[in-house]
Amino acid sequence: MHRNRLALILAASLIVAASLGCSLVGRAVDSATGGAASTLQAVQSELEQALATLPAEIGGGLPTLPDDLGGALATLPVQLPGAGDTEGTISGSLSYPSEGIPPLRVVAFDYLSGEAAASVETAAGESSYSLTVPPGMYMIVAYTLDGRLAGGYTTAVLCGLSAECTDHTLVPVPSGLGLPAEGIDPGDWYAPEGTFPPAP
Repeated sequence: MHRNRLALILAASLIVAASLGCSLVGRAVDSATGGAASTLQAVQSELEQALATLPAEIGGGLPTLPDDLGGALATLPVQLPGAGDTEGTISGSLSYPSEGIPPLRVVAFDYLSGEAAASVETAAGESSYSLTVPPGMYMIVAYTLDGRLAGGYTTAVLCGLSAECTDHTLVPVPSGLGLPAEGIDPGDWYAPEGTFPPAP
């Protein structure tokens, strides 16, 4: 009888001790992780608020390109908006199909009108030039001072001026907004007569 009561008391004590232990451990864990849990809840709350401000549908979707892209590009102005009177520079190297480089006149022709817009004369032996031009598109041609020979900045120059480079079309050069156009070398002295505008 006494043994049964002692067993019951001992069992109850063990249960109470285990319960207290679990409670203490739980409080310790809550204390250790409480900061992280509150931070996580704050981040989750901010994320939910941000998502709530997004529209249900992003209006309009992506813009569509016109079917006739070439026609659309043709309507763009040659002169960029806001270019104003800000000039640009065109520069490059000079050459000549003989020993030495004679005095040359380098001319920038307006690509649309074909009129001479700017020019500069170089001395004998000079191997470079620089032109200041208004905003626009230009064709660059170098002439001997007597105007008899001409070298242009053409597709053949971009091709490397090898025997296979037979296209002598002048390449349009954009300039303006204060930006330099460099490496524009009028070195195609091999174009058929009449390919380039006459010397101004």
